[in-house]
Amino acid sequence: METSEGVHWLAESVAPLASKFGDRLSLVRDRNCVQWSYDGHAAIVEFQPGNELRATFVAAAVVDAISSRPVCAVYRARPHRYRLTPESSSRMVADMLAFFSGVREPQFEFVRLLNGT
Repeated sequence: METSEGVHWLAESVAPLASKFGDRLSLVRDRNCVQWSYDGHAAIVEFQPGNELRATFVAAAVVDAISSRPVCAVYRARPHRYRLTPESSSRMVADMLAFFSGVREPQFEFVRLLNGT
């Protein structure tokens, strides 16, 4: 993450996630990517050039009726990019709260299906 200003507010902006989902929420960080997971659903946040965050939301796997294979629906919030600012980060956390709580369309745009596991 390249930024000249401090991001001490970032921990504060994600506090509602821990407050609502507690120990059932997990966090994994790998290089420029952070994945929040809850009950089989995931919010994958990638740090982008220009102090932007890009979030992809992946629903828990379900069995496709035609193929009988597990698939995961992939969504993006509208808009799907967030600036690395307190206001925009709070909006991203609000989107994660909504997604993990079961909200989908129209707040989120369906992007594609992935083979699930």
